[in-house]
Amino acid sequence: MTQNAHPVAKSDCTVIINSCDNYEDVWLPFFSAFKEMWPDCDCKIILNTEHKNFSFEGLQIVSLNLSPEESKNPWGWRLRRALSLVNTEFVIALFDDFILEAPVNTQKLAKCIQEMKDNTEISVFYFSNIPGANSTAPEHEDFELIGKRNDYRLNSAPALWKTQKLLEFTGELDSPWAWEFFGSARTYGDSGEFYCAQLDKENTFVYNYTLGGAIRRGKWVPSVIIPVVKKYNLSLDLERRGIASESLSDGKYSLKWKVEFFLLGFKMVGLSAFIFLYRVLAKKLHKRFQRYTA
Repeated sequence: MTQNAHPVAKSDCTVIINSCDNYEDVWLPFFSAFKEMWPDCDCKIILNTEHKNFSFEGLQIVSLNLSPEESKNPWGWRLRRALSLVNTEFVIALFDDFILEAPVNTQKLAKCIQEMKDNTEISVFYFSNIPGANSTAPEHEDFELIGKRNDYRLNSAPALWKTQKLLEFTGELDSPWAWEFFGSARTYGDSGEFYCAQLDKENTFVYNYTLGGAIRRGKWVPSVIIPVVKKYNLSLDLERRGIASESLSDGKYSLKWKVEFFLLGFKMVGLSAFIFLYRVLAKKLHKRFQRYTA
């Protein structure tokens, strides 16, 4: 049973699972866990992928079924298309490698929905902690208010969004990484309130936060996926995708990737992209200074 079982009305909420056709092998472990951890979910589920479809007994899953030409569009365009299929005021946004490890806390989820109905200024509740200059505002139990100029105000963490706000903050050119990193600039002039879970209160959608999910840079994180394969007795060839390192610090992006990433950010948010470039450089210089003065 779900934790503190409480109905979440399908008339209030839709679930979007962000994915792509190349991650088709992730869907079976994801939905196996989703069904176990939220067995009474009757919300519409939109699988944000290009061409392929997927079904799982007891879940109402629909896909985008894009044309070959439409499938060439960036992830941001696809997310906006997925949101066009939403007819509820709120949407739960998840990524396909956030494989649930504990029952969904539907009581807390339903409470967040009610609080968003009562306070129209709330744009999002993130169900994991977003580090930064946050305020532990007492008006929303177990959550803290994210600072208005924080990095990662847009975040891929499991979240309950006001549907219209998620659409407003998503551009057609966005990649998932640029949406988080540069897209946050779109929120800086917005009056909406952004909340995230306090560090010890991340109990709504529980997955392996510390390792970032079941996939890193396109490969399986073994300590996350192997227990899932065993638990649900899945026939999954892990070698086909490959095995990632367990270390979050392993691997560096090439200069070419970094330049292209910044150029995408500039296309997305214009001169505001330099805010984030400055912050990255400042952090690196600070770390180097500390190393030399230690």
